[in-house]
Amino acid sequence: MTEQAASVRELIARQLGRAAVAPADRLIEDLDAESIDLVTIVAVLEETYEVHVDEERLPALQTVADLTAEIARLTGGS
Repeated sequence: MTEQAASVRELIARQLGRAAVAPADRLIEDLDAESIDLVTIVAVLEETYEVHVDEERLPALQTVADLTAEIARLTGGS
């Protein structure tokens, strides 16, 4: 796992008040995230990594791994 992936997972866990999250965890079904949680997570990720997640992509971002991959794509994988 890259340092960035670990950082994204840590941020998601912190925002949801969890000790840890796994890549396969589904944000809503497994982690009980509500829509406001998802908006907050995306906003914090955008600010942290200085990127913009297109609103049209949001429905496809259902797992921790999906969000991690999207941030990697937007930052060029750094």
